[in-house]
Amino acid sequence: MNDWKVIPTIVLATVLIFGAGVVTGGILVDYVKQARPRIAAKHPNPPPPVNPIATNSSALAAMRPPQLLSKEFLQQLDVELKLTKDQHETVQKIINDNQNLMRKVVQDARLEIREPLTPGQRQQFDDLIKRPFHKPLFGTNAPANLAPSAPTNAP
Repeated sequence: MNDWKVIPTIVLATVLIFGAGVVTGGILVDYVKQARPRIAAKHPNPPPPVNPIATNSSALAAMRPPQLLSKEFLQQLDVELKLTKDQHETVQKIINDNQNLMRKVVQDARLEIREPLTPGQRQQFDDLIKRPFHKPLFGTNAPANLAPSAPTNAP
């Protein structure tokens, strides 16, 4: 076979492989986009997005505690509200104190949950608490009664 016939064959094969990748990628993206509404359908009333820097107290009350007690939130306050050094230190102290309070509340809740459990259940509960919490990146196509249910330490 002469070299002039081999080069177009290689180019054609490369283009076909590239095209197959593009088509596969497009199908995957479309599949993921369609999977999102199914996940949202399970939760008909999702919480509305909240602006972390809100001027009214009702929006701040709607924020989950981890958002309000994060270093990122303090950094955003610094940038958007231009906190003075004293204000920054005061807010940081408030956040740190409340983080400690949240840890205590969670620990107290765990101890209260353990009380009514049998010794075997307590051991299983302790093992569950030690596991890292993982949310799946994508939903599953399996029906809810067949979907694998992994125990988590979610509240």
